[in-house]
Amino acid sequence: MRKRKKSKRKNTNYLPQVGIAIFAVLLITLLYQYFQLKGEMIQLDENNCRVDGLFSRDTVILLDSTEPLSESQQVDISNRAHKLVRNSLVHERFTIYALKDDPGRFQPAMVICNPGDGQDKPEILKAKKSLRIFKNEFERPMIESFKDMSNLESSESSPIMEMLKFVGLRTFERSDSRDKRLILVSDMVEHTDAYSQYRDRRLDFQNLSNTPYFREMRPRLDGVYIDLLYLERSSLSEIQGSDHITKFWQPFVRRSGGQINNVTYIN
Repeated sequence: MRKRKKSKRKNTNYLPQVGIAIFAVLLITLLYQYFQLKGEMIQLDENNCRVDGLFSRDTVILLDSTEPLSESQQVDISNRAHKLVRNSLVHERFTIYALKDDPGRFQPAMVICNPGDGQDKPEILKAKKSLRIFKNEFERPMIESFKDMSNLESSESSPIMEMLKFVGLRTFERSDSRDKRLILVSDMVEHTDAYSQYRDRRLDFQNLSNTPYFREMRPRLDGVYIDLLYLERSSLSEIQGSDHITKFWQPFVRRSGGQINNVTYIN
């Protein structure tokens, strides 16, 4: 009997060693995961944009508010802003411009990136902090930028071609992203002292393409896909319509290296 008790007590001496071994394995596994994740972490700047400039997509939003929006147009644009945020890519950069009379001073109103809401991260990194940053530093400013469109002062001119030129020079030409997109919210009626679609209603790009004005204003939109939110206005019914897009703006964009991906009419 004594001998059996001694043997049983001897077997229990292995339990602390087994526990220490299991703890060591878990610790090594956690440390490995930590350093692996740390090595994969991406540095972001104050706008939550990648410091290395490797954006999943580079999107420019150009808001043309030379005339007030109707109430239904404001609601429609707001709905599309929410959808744009929901469908944005992690680390996608958004550069937002608003129409100015003087495109020479045409600078981005805001540059902001999607930092992700944490859903794409491993369980160990998921936290309320990621979702809070996403909502406060990305979603909310994006939605507000579209709402502010209705508060912009009306402009006496609408230099859309020149605006596109500066968007190309100041954003797309500097971007290394393979996916470049322009979301253009406008009635697309060009109006400057040199050329105005209020005066020249032929809306035939061929008439303009060989002029010095086009050679000066032609933007650089190589590889840029354009989603046009076409603001319809009753006062512009004699100018706007399918011919306005197919006979003028589509060939204009093609000659500039880009492509109109789709046109959505906002009435």
